[in-house]
Amino acid sequence: MNHKLNKKKVAFVIIIAVLIISLGVFLFNNVNQSTKKETPKNVQEKTVQKEEKKKEEAEVNFTISFAGDCTLGNYAGQAYDGSFNQEYKRQGSDPTYFLKKVKEVFEKDDLTVVNLEGPLTTASNHLEKEFPFSGAPEYTKILTSSSVEAVTLANNHSEDYYEAGLQDTKKYLDEASIGHFGYDDYYIKEIKGIKCGFLGYRSLSVSMNNESGHQNAINHLKNEEQCQLVFVYYHWGIERQYQANEDQRSLAKFTIDAGADAVIGSHPHVVQGTETYNGKPIVYSLGNFCFGGNRNPSDTDTMIYQLSYSFKGTTQTGYQVQIIPCSLTSSRGRNDYQPYILKDEQASRVMEKIKKYSY
Repeated sequence: MNHKLNKKKVAFVIIIAVLIISLGVFLFNNVNQSTKKETPKNVQEKTVQKEEKKKEEAEVNFTISFAGDCTLGNYAGQAYDGSFNQEYKRQGSDPTYFLKKVKEVFEKDDLTVVNLEGPLTTASNHLEKEFPFSGAPEYTKILTSSSVEAVTLANNHSEDYYEAGLQDTKKYLDEASIGHFGYDDYYIKEIKGIKCGFLGYRSLSVSMNNESGHQNAINHLKNEEQCQLVFVYYHWGIERQYQANEDQRSLAKFTIDAGADAVIGSHPHVVQGTETYNGKPIVYSLGNFCFGGNRNPSDTDTMIYQLSYSFKGTTQTGYQVQIIPCSLTSSRGRNDYQPYILKDEQASRVMEKIKKYSY
């Protein structure tokens, strides 16, 4: 009797043990399968979240340099003696000669932009005007050899050799990987994850303004192209006038109200002052820079205008302006077409001049 009962107890215990073991195996497999399915997804989501947070919090700093009128070449009918083209030959056709004394500044920044005043073309037919400028296509090497990465073509000389000359210029710039913008063409450069858009216009008087077009172009860069910064480079003002006129000031303010982050100017052939409007910088005229249009200009003062921006993620946290006073020639009594950085008293003199005409 007891022997039979013991057998029943043993059988019962074995059944219970088997059930417990089976339940354990079932639960372990389900948990393991669930973990295998969920872990990669969870890890990926957490990784993405960390990367997004890191991107949002990353702080970046960069600098853009702007310089004024660069006329690389001669005007039709100009005397060869003392000209830009003669200097190029005198230097053994060395493209590095012209900007080598400012090259270090341009190499250290993140982008350099100048006004290319005159087409680079082999065309021979030109407008009947006093100074129809042009330069050889190989002059793109003057820019590339000294770290000039972009140019505005919006000026009163870009079509001196008609539309053919302008299209030649764009072709040669594209072949040299130099960005260009002006009128309907814009340029976008991403710098350390920040998209910067550039627009250029010739606007010598209020009657020439196309304010709705400017507004639409800025809106396009800000909204469709998702640019965090938009720069507008104007060719405006009155030649050899040191004080910016009311047309320039009103257009600059309109442009900033339209969403631009900075306004840059050239054309007067002399430096003009600066202004800050609604927290945004304006420089009214950078002056001539590497200027082949005059063998011996009476005013050789010029500048490199630098804007340095700070961003945290894609949010701007600040900016700084630095003006580097320069002369457009390294020689006295003539234009050698080689701008250089001024020092000491001469630098102070130019800074005081800019301050005098600032608002």
